Amino acid sequence: MTFELIDKLVTEEGYAFQSWQDHYGKGVWAALGFWQDHVDIVRDLSWNSEDQIVFPAMDYVFSANWLPVVTGRTFTEAAQNLEERLRLLPQGQLTRYSEWTKLVCKALLDLREAHSGLYRNGERIKWPEPLDDLPETFEAAVEWLAASERAWVGEL
Repeated sequence: MTFELIDKLVTEEGYAFQSWQDHYGKGVWAALGFWQDHVDIVRDLSWNSEDQIVFPAMDYVFSANWLPVVTGRTFTEAAQNLEERLRLLPQGQLTRYSEWTKLVCKALLDLREAHSGLYRNGERIKWPEPLDDLPETFEAAVEWLAASERAWVGEL
C-alpha cells in the first residue's frame, strides 16, 4: 500500500510525521502535525506514566475523526489507518493553508496548553487543565473553529 496523502502532507505541505510504540499496549501510533512539537506533545502524553494525565489526553485526541492521530497493531496498520482517515476528509483541505490545518493546529496547541508546565525539576507543580472533547466530525469542527475565532475577536 502506498501512503500518498501522508507523503503529500509531509513532502509538499511541510507537515511533520511520527510513529512510535504505545506505552499502554495500544500498538503503534502514527501522527501528523503542522509542526514537529504538535506531534511531540501527543507522543509525550501517550507515554506519560500517570493515568490521570494520559487517559484524558488520549480521550481528547481520539474524540475527533479528522485529527491526524491514530493507532494500529503494527506500523503498517497505523499508517494505513492514518491514510484512510485522511481519505475521509475533503481532499482540498489537505493543504498548508486550509481550515483543516487551522483545526489541527488549534486542537494540538490546546492540548499542549492544557498540559504545559505540569512538572518542574521532576516534580508535579499542577494538574492538567480539563479539555472538552473535540468536535467529532470535520464539519462540526469547522463550526467550532469559527465560533472560537468570533469569541477571540470579541475579546479584543
